[in-house]
Amino acid sequence: MGQNICHVSSKPGRTRSMNFFAVGGEDGFGSPGKLAVLDMPGYGKGSREEWGPEIMKYLTGRKQLKRAFLLVDALHGLKRSDEEILSLFRQNSISHQIILSKVDRILFPKGNPSAARIERNSPDLQRICEELKSKIQPGKRDGPEALGEIVTCSSETVLNGKKLGINNVRWAILAATGLGDEKRKLLPADLLNDSFNHTTDEGHDITHP
Repeated sequence: MGQNICHVSSKPGRTRSMNFFAVGGEDGFGSPGKLAVLDMPGYGKGSREEWGPEIMKYLTGRKQLKRAFLLVDALHGLKRSDEEILSLFRQNSISHQIILSKVDRILFPKGNPSAARIERNSPDLQRICEELKSKIQPGKRDGPEALGEIVTCSSETVLNGKKLGINNVRWAILAATGLGDEKRKLLPADLLNDSFNHTTDEGHDITHP
C-alpha cells in the first residue's frame, strides 16, 4: 500500500496497454488475488484506432468478466465516443455501470471542500446524474442497459481524510462480483459516508475503459 502502482498523467493516452491488477493478496497456495481489476486504454483523444478491436475482443470473449465501468467526466458529460461504446456494451450484452468522475468541479466549483458545500450543491450533482441516467438507459431496443445506479467520485479532492466517493467505487466493484453483501445507496449525498470494510474470497474480473 502507498505505492504508485497505477500511473496517471494529465495528458490523454497515458494508458497504452491493458494492465491487470490482482486484488486480495495471495491465497494459501501461493496463487495471486482472485479479483482482477483491468485498466484499459481510453478511446478518445490520444487513443489509437487499433486498440478498439482488441478491447472489444477481450470484453466479448472473457467469460469471467463481471462488469465494465465507464468513466464519464462530470463537467463534459457523455461524449460521442462514450455513446458509441455504450451501444457496443448493449449490443454485446456486457454488464456495465457509469462512474461519474471529477464531481469536485460540481460540488466545490469555487472554494475549499466542505460538508456544507456538498449539502448545498448536491442537488446540482443529482440533476446531472438524472440527466445522465436518461441517456445511459435509452430502452432495451439494442440490448441490456447500464445499471441505473451511477457512482460519483473525485480522485483528487480529499474531505475528512478520504477521497470523495472512492470507497463507493470500491464497493461497487465488490458488488459487481457478488462479494459486497451489504446493500448500499450510492447517491451524491453519501460521499461523506463511504466507509469500506469488505473482503474478497472468490475469483472475478472487472474492468473499466
